[in-house]
Amino acid sequence: MKRIIVINNSDRALSYGIGVYTMNLIECLSRMELSFDIIYLNAEQYELNIEKKNGYRKFFIPSFPHSTDMKLSSYCQMLPFLFKELFNFDDDIIFHFNYFLPDTLIIELKKIFNCKILYTVHYTDWSFALNGDFPKLYSLLNNKKNENGISLYEKRIIDLIELDKKIFRSANLILFISQYTAMTYSQISLLSDINYTVINNGLKDEYKKITASQKKAIRQRYHIKDYETILFFAGRLDEIKGVYCLIEAFVKVIRSKPDVHLFIAGEGDFPKLLSKSRFACTQITFLGFLNKSELYNFYQIAHIGIACSIHEEFGLVALEMMMHKLPVIVTETGGLAEIVDDNVNGLKVPIVNKKGKRTVAINRLAEKISFLIDKPDECKRLGYNAREKFLSNYDLSIFSAKMNTIYNLL
Repeated sequence: MKRIIVINNSDRALSYGIGVYTMNLIECLSRMELSFDIIYLNAEQYELNIEKKNGYRKFFIPSFPHSTDMKLSSYCQMLPFLFKELFNFDDDIIFHFNYFLPDTLIIELKKIFNCKILYTVHYTDWSFALNGDFPKLYSLLNNKKNENGISLYEKRIIDLIELDKKIFRSANLILFISQYTAMTYSQISLLSDINYTVINNGLKDEYKKITASQKKAIRQRYHIKDYETILFFAGRLDEIKGVYCLIEAFVKVIRSKPDVHLFIAGEGDFPKLLSKSRFACTQITFLGFLNKSELYNFYQIAHIGIACSIHEEFGLVALEMMMHKLPVIVTETGGLAEIVDDNVNGLKVPIVNKKGKRTVAINRLAEKISFLIDKPDECKRLGYNAREKFLSNYDLSIFSAKMNTIYNLL
């Protein structure tokens, strides 16, 4: 019997993109004639906990306290022996990693089990450390032999890339979530003789067309004035997500368009965000982390969705907005640039280099926002096309069919 074992890390990412990806996998695997289990490593529990749910099991494996690189190594040495007790040797197992772990774990798992390793690259620590500045990366790699001229920070980036290389060589198949990420690895020569494919993230279509009175009821629930134009941002409130740039652009917009309100969903450094927002404090609302139901409520009533990351491997939030027929403004970077076709199903804003640092072109972002506020017919056209692209490229049924093929081929 073939069994899929999905391995995640119990960290912040599970509340965002990787968490959605995992729920999508569960939805897809439940439809396939495959047995599966979900493992959550580094769980905040004192002992192993197993939950049985709808035909599959969820394993929560606690971490070592105060994890370090040394303890990570010990943790990974322990895992194969624990898995040996948990899973049947007779099963044809695929370990599907959604989290980076040393290649030594993969090697040991292959010794113990009749297994294949599928590794999904959701993000790379080194690309986030560089804010997606790949010219800087190429320069660094070209000069890496000159060890005297490399800082500890730069050496760490090179080491992370070397770790990726080891994982790629150990796994049976590498799965990228965007063409952009695969191309980046290819350009730094990490994909020679590596078996890989690209399968974009998908979403279950949960868009529901609602009436004007239903929209009004949602607005009233959150005490949003009828005349206000709603801009909506969702995601981790980190600098790399462009939220500080968005606030700066929004301040420019409301100088001439006072009846606009920016809603920001997510968690982050609220004192810093509030400080940045002081010149628009009555027109910016921080919602904190929203559950899916509340998040989708805001997609239903928003006029414009914004995903302005400085670097983004894919852009699941933009996809959710497109599913809900929202006109989106995205930055021209990473997977976001791949999802959105400029002036067809959304608008793009460039990333620029300012004082040696990548950032959003704030004036251009303000201009795009103002343009859509003034052009409701254009908003309608872009929103319609956005949903059409979602349905033809990113519906969960498409993702499910591709994953089914991959699992059965391995």
